Amino acid sequence: MFQYFYEWAQNLAYYMVLVTVLLHALPDSGYKKYIRFFTGMVLILMIVTPIFRIFGMDSQIVNFYKSREYEAKLKEIEEATGYLKETDSLGILNEAQQSTQEGEDRKRQDHTKEEKDNNIKVEEIQVEREKKAD
Repeated sequence: MFQYFYEWAQNLAYYMVLVTVLLHALPDSGYKKYIRFFTGMVLILMIVTPIFRIFGMDSQIVNFYKSREYEAKLKEIEEATGYLKETDSLGILNEAQQSTQEGEDRKRQDHTKEEKDNNIKVEEIQVEREKKAD
């Protein structure tokens, strides 16, 4: 039990040093107040963690977070599925398949037409060489 509190205090000290270094490393900017807010929220969570553990609420918080995360992912998947159904209902996939088939048919027709047009007749020509007398 004391080992846990020792690690907790050590983590708080490391965190505070890290936050201090981060804040001093940043130039004076408008983002400093947002960084302080975020790091303060994380510090509050770090301080409250042992209290939650004593009362056995740490697993409940993790389960709550996981359920919210699961719900968000589920909602995202449902939205994506709805979008795909809308897209399919418009028949875009069918149109693409038809246009591909029509393009292939045109290529075949053009190819057979070219074969008919390219009937080249070759005549045999004989060339005689004259022998030169040396």
